[in-house]
Parts: sequence; structure tokens; C-alpha cells
Amino acid sequence: YLSDVFRFEKISIVGPQAVILLLVCLVISTIADSPKDIPIYIPLFVLAIMPTIFKCQYYKMSEIEAVTRASGAQIILAKLVLAGAVNLVCMTVLIALEVYLQNSYKEIGQMILYCLVPYLVCMVSMLRLIRLRRMESISTCVVIMIGSCLCWGISAKFMPWVYEVSAFGIWILAFLFFTVFFIKEIYFIITMRKEGKMYGVIV
Repeated sequence: YLSDVFRFEKISIVGPQAVILLLVCLVISTIADSPKDIPIYIPLFVLAIMPTIFKCQYYKMSEIEAVTRASGAQIILAKLVLAGAVNLVCMTVLIALEVYLQNSYKEIGQMILYCLVPYLVCMVSMLRLIRLRRMESISTCVVIMIGSCLCWGISAKFMPWVYEVSAFGIWILAFLFFTVFFIKEIYFIITMRKEGKMYGVIV
């Protein structure tokens, strides 16, 4: 089933993320970048998968998806798995580039958290919008992703103590906190799939 979804959605899943990755790598390579700037870029990768995730809402096809054999929940779960796999590849490339530019592996643990925490925040926000809101969830999600980039940029500039080694525990707690919410949303999608129900509202 994943291969079928990938066959239809591969360009919309891989293409935008590849473009974002290329642009981010160019930015990192040409400016005085530091690992604490990583969270600024991560919401862009979630933004890149929005056209695929919100496709049925945008084209008002939710009702048709709800009555298919696969169900809307299974379709969105497959898209999340495929998009998540590409997201992980992009984040790995991003971390590898940062390690190369910094010429040090000392902060690799922090860099992984700098990727995962913003990613989980954005994914949880997007999934909850899909589940709880109607058509306006698309524009709301875009605002959240762009706002998240700005917030991480502000924190990197005006709250540098958050990115010091002493604050490592804060990042771990944030990671665990949002992981719980993310797992709950995924569990909810799986439950809906087993029951043959739609994940989210029908528009």
C-alpha cells in the first residue's frame, strides 16, 4: 500500500523537501551559521509536506476518501510514514553538513534535538489541525510553520542560554513532552484506520 501511495505522491513528497534542503544547505554554507540556527529551518520541511497532507481538504475530497476501502486514516498514515522518512533523510543531511562545517562531533547530540523538537512541535500542530478544524486549518498551519521559524530565530538571537550545554535537559524534556503528543496522534490515526473511520473532519 505504501508503494502505491508513493507512486502517486512521490513528486509532491520528495520534490518540495529536496528544494527546501538545497536552499537550507546553501544558506548554511554561505552565512556564519551555528548549530543553534538549526531549529529555524526545520519547520520548513513540515511546510513542504503540507500540500500532500492537506490535498483532500484543499480539493474537498474528504468525503470520497472516507468511503474508500483504505479509509482516510490509512491514506494519511501512509503519507505521514513516507513524508517522515524523507524528513529524516533531510535532517540527517542537515546535521552532517553542520558537523562538517563545525569540524566537530561534540554537539551532535544537541543538533539532533535541535532538529527533532521543532519537527515534533510542527507535526503535532499540523495533525491536531487536521483532526479538529476545517478548511481554515490550511492557512492556520502555514501561519504556525512560518511563525515557528520566526520564534526559533528570535530565541537563537535573544536567548542564547537555551542552546548552552547546561540547557540540554530542557531540550530532552521538550522532546519527551512532544513525543508523547505525537505518539497519541499516531495512535488515534491507527485506531481510526482499524475502525474504518475518517481522521479529521469531512470538508
